Amino acid sequence: MATWNTTKNTSPSRGFAKSLLCLSVLTAIGATAQAQESSEQQQAQETEVIEIRGIRASASENLAVKRLSNAVVDAITAEDIGKFPDKNVADSLQRVPGVVIQRDGGEGATVSIRGLSSDLTFTQLNGNFIASSPGEPSRSFSYALLPSTMIERVEVFKSSEARLDEGGIGGTVLMHSRKPLSMDKNSGVLNVEYTNSDITDKYEPQFSGIYSWKNDDENFGMLFGYTRQDRTNGSQSARVNIINKNFLYQERQDNQLVEGGAKGYAPQSMVQEIWEENREREGYQFTAQWRVTDSLEFGMNYFKFTLGQNAILNQLEYPEWNNNDNFWTDIRVDAEAEYVTGIDYSVGTSGGQRLSAIPRINGEYIVEESTSDTFDFFASYEGDNYKARLTFGKTEAEGGPSEKYRAAYYANEASLFYGYDLSGHRMTTYMDPNMINNLVAGIGGEADVGATDSSFVTGTQEEKYASLDVDYFVDWGIVDTLRFGAKYRNGKIHRDTRNTFYLAPDFDIAAAEADGGINLDDDYSRNGGIPDITKVVKSESLGNLSDVINTNLFPAVDWHKYQQHLVDNFVKYTRIEPNYVYGVEEEITAAYMQADYRYKSLRGNLGLRFVRTTTTSGSSDKIRYRLDWKDANGDMLPEDDQRVEEFVYIEKENTQNKILPSFNLVWDIDDNWVWRVAAAKVMARPGYDEIGQFQTLTYTSNEYSADRSAADDFDTIRDSEGWTGSGGNSNLKPLESTQFDTSLEYYYGEGSGFGIAFFKKDVDNFVVPLIIDTTRSLPEVQFTLPHAGDKVVNAGGDNLLIRDFSTVANGTNASSKGTEVFWQHFFDNGFGLYANYTRNNTNQANVELDGQKVGESPLIGSSKYQWNFSAFYEDDLFSVRASYNKRGPSVGGYSASWETNFYTAAYDQVDVNASYNLTDNLVLSASVINLTKSDTYRHLGNDTDNRFIQNAYSGRRFYMGATYRF
Repeated sequence: MATWNTTKNTSPSRGFAKSLLCLSVLTAIGATAQAQESSEQQQAQETEVIEIRGIRASASENLAVKRLSNAVVDAITAEDIGKFPDKNVADSLQRVPGVVIQRDGGEGATVSIRGLSSDLTFTQLNGNFIASSPGEPSRSFSYALLPSTMIERVEVFKSSEARLDEGGIGGTVLMHSRKPLSMDKNSGVLNVEYTNSDITDKYEPQFSGIYSWKNDDENFGMLFGYTRQDRTNGSQSARVNIINKNFLYQERQDNQLVEGGAKGYAPQSMVQEIWEENREREGYQFTAQWRVTDSLEFGMNYFKFTLGQNAILNQLEYPEWNNNDNFWTDIRVDAEAEYVTGIDYSVGTSGGQRLSAIPRINGEYIVEESTSDTFDFFASYEGDNYKARLTFGKTEAEGGPSEKYRAAYYANEASLFYGYDLSGHRMTTYMDPNMINNLVAGIGGEADVGATDSSFVTGTQEEKYASLDVDYFVDWGIVDTLRFGAKYRNGKIHRDTRNTFYLAPDFDIAAAEADGGINLDDDYSRNGGIPDITKVVKSESLGNLSDVINTNLFPAVDWHKYQQHLVDNFVKYTRIEPNYVYGVEEEITAAYMQADYRYKSLRGNLGLRFVRTTTTSGSSDKIRYRLDWKDANGDMLPEDDQRVEEFVYIEKENTQNKILPSFNLVWDIDDNWVWRVAAAKVMARPGYDEIGQFQTLTYTSNEYSADRSAADDFDTIRDSEGWTGSGGNSNLKPLESTQFDTSLEYYYGEGSGFGIAFFKKDVDNFVVPLIIDTTRSLPEVQFTLPHAGDKVVNAGGDNLLIRDFSTVANGTNASSKGTEVFWQHFFDNGFGLYANYTRNNTNQANVELDGQKVGESPLIGSSKYQWNFSAFYEDDLFSVRASYNKRGPSVGGYSASWETNFYTAAYDQVDVNASYNLTDNLVLSASVINLTKSDTYRHLGNDTDNRFIQNAYSGRRFYMGATYRF
């Protein structure tokens, strides 16, 4: 079924060229009177605003937009976004050729285009950035904030144009919200549904709706949108927490070395974790339009989104603390992978029973909320031969926890043995089956005071912007439109760290603040306030475990009881840290000029964009000196006597000028065939945390290292004498890509067509996380150790070796090239299908830091291939669609210790949607997301997939609801 209402702005000199080509396309699709143009700036052309109803009509509209575009563009329109229960725009985009989404809690969260990282996808709403700040500020748009009912259409630009804002190397996603003058008076959509997930097993509601009104003259209108969602999201994961080459072990059986046995490196820490999040999402939209005259129009948009994410994390941790022959019984090694795949432990291996802290029971309790507010104003004026559009606005967001704490308990006497196995692409663990009973009875379960604390990140983000765009319609030979404009953006982010302490009821807060402040020593955890495990431990193992949690028991603390203990006995106090802070401000000025041309069967555009970016970043860098650990009697010293910390706030500024040319050529060969060629230079800016992240440099004295050497958790890297560190890289350069596209497309029948595209992207300055040895110069300082016979320690100097410095660096000379194929076909009997496949190849590129090559890495986030396939049936009453999505192996961060990357194995998923038109206005719908119960698998290196790193599963989710259109 297809219905539409039209509102037309006529201007004969600026309409579509009514060629046989365009007429044949519009006749063939049968569902549109005219395709919508590629952006709000193109509204000057003759347009008809169409509400699409039905899968076939919507898919036909999408194909028409693709065919008539002057660039390499794919689109999804109102039906694909709204009719089926896509929860946000990311869910809808998964059906676009070359697009794969990553999910969070069963919902689309981020978007990848043509096999590249989601960080290289640039997303805008109505042509501008929308701020979102889930604690750590990010350039990526949070699709979880925006419900699909508020969006009218989405375009995915895979080739660039000068008029488009810079930022998308993978591609640019332009979302356009609904407008009241484009809809019927007193019309709208109401949707109510319930959802359930197999790993939370809760039925929860969602409501969304829009209402549009306009006056009888149809020159003033208002639109209201609202969405509310209460949902319990969950995920389960088993992962290697720390992996390096510090622990090389040989095969063992019955605590005896196997003669000639294989050797391999063992993980330093592993965890199994269950995350459960109570998510409350609320969104508002208000849009007004006033068409003052036939030529002059004003409008505004307001969007407000709130996302509450209260969560509990349950963890079982298996560190390397017992990796010695006092506990080992067996060690298994994959010789080819040089990887320890399993170890069995027993507290009695050495002949006498020893305490084992493992598995340690960890947990986190989080209360969090993120908000986003956007005001957007626009004015447009259309003269005889030009159209001008002025836009200005502000978007701001803040987010992060208001409370977050961690706590942990040792197993000790509660478990006499345990072990793990990492073979078969799974983590399998076991422990003493009496562990929970022992904990309940008060055997074992001592609190880990050192792991009981609070630290969390909050952030703010804002951007002010203003732009002027002019379309000047000319008759200069082959040039019919000259576009030029300018845009100013000023964006700021601020990130800080906070701590929540629980203080005794009689604690004098004012006096402590006046005397230097409240710190961790004042917290309940350091003053005997941690509840005994018998009061908070669950009496049974956690249940409803997926296949990624393979264990005979999952002992856990009831963190709601733990929280109640804190509320009943202590006073909550949150401190904003003066340090652990960074901020980034970017002042961006851009100007462009673009000529749209047409000559017989050729059309396209040629343009140039100039961008100037001034970045000011500042951070509180920390220098920590670990000087002494125990006194002469072997007693542990207070923390203030162990170490000295200094913070220095350093601000840096740099300016980058970029010139970005673009070219698009389309040849309408005949009524069926279209050939495209595109070339452009594009850029993207590094992540805020990669630029601004503060640096932490730690010095460990020989005295401190000697004291720590006998400890079970002694780390040969972290605890040896010398310097270690981590931090961002303020000298990172913007990512740049020179890219080329060409495609051949064949359109036939009603809404049917296929095509093949070839693309190449030469990328410089892509950002790679890595751990390296580097050098720094620091002030020379001298300390006297009163608990070590007044020994003098000297630290600092020039060209100091910093071991295992965790940072990011620029990679160079990366190449991503590939092929994209799509096919869409409608049968006469109501069936149809569409499929697309993208193949992507990347090279091994150099990784550089301070101009020096430190390794090689493929393009982070890239995938070898993507495959989307959907089959559907539709008649006047019923429709059903099954979608299969698969992403090939993708590249993760670089491990300097192993000199290779992490990889995520191929992932596929099947979703099914169905709807029934109970009346012309009321539609019942149901869907299953992740019908196949697929989980992700991550491993180290592409030479083998047997180095287990992680499994994760977010559940299979069911939806059932009703949509009423009026």
